[in-house]
Amino acid sequence: MIHKILRVHPALCLGFFCYVYLFSGLIVNFLQLLIFIFIRSVSEKWGTKLNGILQASHVAIFTFVVEWHCECNIRLYFEEESIQYRNKEHTLCICNHQGEVDWQLGYTLLERLDGLKGCKGLIKKQAIFLPVVGWYMWFTDYLFLSRNWAKDQSAIRKICKTWAKYDPIENSNFYVLYAEGTRWTPAKHEAAVKFAKERGMEPFKHVLFPRTKGAVEMIYELGESLGSVQNVVFAFPGENKPDTGTMFAGKATDIDIYFRRVGSEEIPRHDKEELAKFVIDQYRDKDNLLQYHAENDAFPGKPTPLPRRLRSLIMFYVWSIVSVGLGAVYLNYLITNEYHSLLGLIGVGFILGGYAANKIITYATIGASSNYGITDKKVS
Repeated sequence: MIHKILRVHPALCLGFFCYVYLFSGLIVNFLQLLIFIFIRSVSEKWGTKLNGILQASHVAIFTFVVEWHCECNIRLYFEEESIQYRNKEHTLCICNHQGEVDWQLGYTLLERLDGLKGCKGLIKKQAIFLPVVGWYMWFTDYLFLSRNWAKDQSAIRKICKTWAKYDPIENSNFYVLYAEGTRWTPAKHEAAVKFAKERGMEPFKHVLFPRTKGAVEMIYELGESLGSVQNVVFAFPGENKPDTGTMFAGKATDIDIYFRRVGSEEIPRHDKEELAKFVIDQYRDKDNLLQYHAENDAFPGKPTPLPRRLRSLIMFYVWSIVSVGLGAVYLNYLITNEYHSLLGLIGVGFILGGYAANKIITYATIGASSNYGITDKKVS
């Protein structure tokens, strides 16, 4: 199996994944462009549905890393009520931000819930210029933020009007939100504790204080179209916290994911001050659950079986065969026609790509991330 061979060296693995992801991603972007021009302009419902299917097929490359390449032991803690409405309503998933692979875990959870095709998230506006990832997010109606509240508030209101038009039965959405804004580190936690104490609130031990403005605006603007909120908590038993390096090296890791559905009747969607308290309460629940997990290496209750799907394995091999096959055809064309200079450039590109892969792993492993800063002046 290809993915077992790739475990030999993480840089080789990362290089291969990058090649497959970028090559197949450009194909996906081209297909999305055709859908946008010829289908979505005629039928928004079918344009959205087809774009969602393409998104799920391509993002499956990331979930493949977690589910099949690493073969992580994922324990899911939830009650039946938390999944009985899946693909029947629009849901906001509020997640904690423990580390650098949380976004992969979010995708993996949605893959198990069969929700990847309706995944929507928040991303920095600069990402829209990135080939593949930025473009597919634009085609699938992600929310792009500029870190300027006046502009972001307008962007949230605009995209929520688009999201609210989707039929929850035909095109159900999972809106993924990491309200802390950045991953947990001791320095950022210290800043969050200071922030809470200055405002007379009890600080959290295991999560950062959430930035409530964006979450409140999203829930408020989505209105009655939002069916529920899923309070999602990621945790790692023992000391084996995964990072980009361990993931691409194929090292198995124990991962616990807890999620609980909060029904629409519990969401104070028409009062922004109450919504801010509601978001903070979700993080207080996370903090209590993580404290329990720290003491017991497990969440309360028993894990509930929700098996991994074959789709991510199948789609990885499909995209790998397509990418390697077309790449080989092009390389053969260059060799046959003696384009030596272009072949040399491709060789240099692979060498630089391998070097960059090593740098990316090193950079990710030391935990570099954005500075933590909270601009909310008051939370009632």
